[in-house]
Amino acid sequence: MPHSARMARYFFHTHDGDKSDLDDDGVDLPDDQSAKDAAKELLAVMNREKLPNGNFLALSVTVRNSNGAQIYVATLKLEGS
Repeated sequence: MPHSARMARYFFHTHDGDKSDLDDDGVDLPDDQSAKDAAKELLAVMNREKLPNGNFLALSVTVRNSNGAQIYVATLKLEGS
């Protein structure tokens, strides 16, 4: 019988310039790289949904593993003039 890979739980905390949302539920993913990729995708979704207030917008996603260790931070900044 093949051995199935164990999934790890990752938590995606977001900040959109106005508010921070802490992820209390988390998502099961196969590895850290999958969590990093998911953070980038989440950042892209946030970018599409949040219009800048004026000429500046800063979005970020912080990924933590089930032990609470930070494994990745993705940030997107828009500065216009």
